[in-house]
Amino acid sequence: MAKRTKQSPLDFVRTGPTQYINRARILRTAGDYIAPWGSRALISGGETALAVSEERLSKSLDKAGIKWRRRLFTGECSPRHIAGIKGDARAFKADVIVGVGGGKSLDTAKQGAAELGLPVVCIPTIAATCSATTALSVIYNDRGEFQRVRIHSRNPSLVLVDPDIITHSPGIYLRAGILDSLAKWYEGRAVWPSVRNPDVQSAAAFQLAEVLYNGHRRYAIDAVRLNAEHQVENALIQTLDIVILLTGVIQTLAKGTLFTGLAHPVHNGLTLIKESHHILHGLKVGYGIMVQLCVQNCPKKEFEDALSFFRKLGLEPSLKGLKLPFDRNLILRVADKAANDPDIGPLNFPVNKFVVASAIERLEKRLA
Repeated sequence: MAKRTKQSPLDFVRTGPTQYINRARILRTAGDYIAPWGSRALISGGETALAVSEERLSKSLDKAGIKWRRRLFTGECSPRHIAGIKGDARAFKADVIVGVGGGKSLDTAKQGAAELGLPVVCIPTIAATCSATTALSVIYNDRGEFQRVRIHSRNPSLVLVDPDIITHSPGIYLRAGILDSLAKWYEGRAVWPSVRNPDVQSAAAFQLAEVLYNGHRRYAIDAVRLNAEHQVENALIQTLDIVILLTGVIQTLAKGTLFTGLAHPVHNGLTLIKESHHILHGLKVGYGIMVQLCVQNCPKKEFEDALSFFRKLGLEPSLKGLKLPFDRNLILRVADKAANDPDIGPLNFPVNKFVVASAIERLEKRLA
């Protein structure tokens, strides 16, 4: 018998979710879609997420003959909360985990399911990240400081998006999701010249990142308006698909060759500032994009274009705009964490803590 080699999650993760549906009122029939994946579902979500989804979701599960138990998620996607969801799943003898809510709630559900070997269903109630469709979880400690990224051997089995629910969420979430999504273009473009012998998945991911960028420039501003008006129309549907599905597919296809640029590492560095913990992930990533453009010394026209677009999305990309302290020693710590991020890619420009700190300071002065 041939000796079996140790398998890495990267050997598997080259796809998107098994099934993705973006349809108004989809939760009324969610049980029909969840049933193929299990008959005992642990539903984990935050208080607000469960409040807007649980009635429709539970009725559809009952109708489909699926036993279910509710679990309230609070706090961070941290080892303690991951252990909690695993313990509850074991106690209930769950054979599928249903994560409801935003990125940290979904990442916790995905990590717990991955460690238990269970399928996971993701139901995003906001569109602030692509967490619902990716095969990874971003792990923090209980203080909200970034620790690591865990890659799973498979993507979520099912993703159910109800735009009616999302369009009634505060608009800041959608704006943050668009900014987080845009990093796939800015970061991918920064890394691509240094990728040697890219495989077809990475090449596809890079091309899709351009589709993503062009889609946001076409639809994002209208989508933000529609969200504020609680209207479900084409621009909103397109933007939700870009933020939740396309961004996640790019993330998954490119993992292993098309690495992270500088925007996400800057976000991770900002988590050292306790005042940043309440700021949405995508807003900090949007700020990180502008820091990256400063590090790259991009042309003035490109910088001004990005700045104008980001401001239309409600982001003033400076520490002052984020209401964060400007302190030289703190900036050096943030810059050091960003420059030494374990997931940073092979960039075609020099990066160290002094380069990043200088870019942060120049951005602050430029936008003062």
